[in-house]
Amino acid sequence: MRRVLASFTAVLAAATVVTASPAAARTHVPVIVIDPGHSRTIHSVDKQTGLRVDDYENEPEMRNVFAVAKLVAKRLRALGYRVVLTKTSLNQRRNLARRARIANAAHADLAISIHDQAGRHGGIGFRKGNNIVYYQSVGDYRATPRGHHVVFRNRAVAELSKAYAKRFARARGAVQHVRPRVRGNVGYNLASRGLAAGNIWIVQLLAHMPWIYNEAGGNSAGHVGLTARDRRTYARSLVAGVEACIPPPKRA
Repeated sequence: MRRVLASFTAVLAAATVVTASPAAARTHVPVIVIDPGHSRTIHSVDKQTGLRVDDYENEPEMRNVFAVAKLVAKRLRALGYRVVLTKTSLNQRRNLARRARIANAAHADLAISIHDQAGRHGGIGFRKGNNIVYYQSVGDYRATPRGHHVVFRNRAVAELSKAYAKRFARARGAVQHVRPRVRGNVGYNLASRGLAAGNIWIVQLLAHMPWIYNEAGGNSAGHVGLTARDRRTYARSLVAGVEACIPPPKRA
């Protein structure tokens, strides 16, 4: 009799697990990681890959994109997403590997980086150019100081990243009234900028999920950096991109 009861209990437990799974899937809250570009200068080598994962200050871009990130986070939370930021304060030091691993640890459904091209010399107008959406591609790489190539190989993530990038570009274009370019890699060897050789942004390379890396013009008309109005526009375009990729929980 005890053996029968034990067997019945085991079957009941298994059945409970099976019937609970669809409900769990329906109640999943999408996790979005927001990565505001740049950090107070930090020099670091990633122990797992051997890559240099330094980051550096770049003002006024760093201040602009952190403000944009906070606007995006507020709106996404209001829509029901769970949001994680790779930086929680403007001047926080965060190397590039740490940013990727924050997203990995959060089991993010999607990560987005926010950058712009601001500056007194070399800055680009907010609607004049530099509107680019990057996705991950199999075969993209970065090189360690010893010349070893760390290669992106996750085909499933790459395919989804490409699909999301196209949706992001359309959403950003509609809000910003621009035509963002979509790129599967940086388009040149980053060693030309004094960075580690390769053609993918390190946060994308080390991520386990689709990671969309956004660039934009960074100078509002007559300004160095973005005005509050253009920050809001950039933020709205990014929120629209997220919604186009992963429907808001409150509307699903």
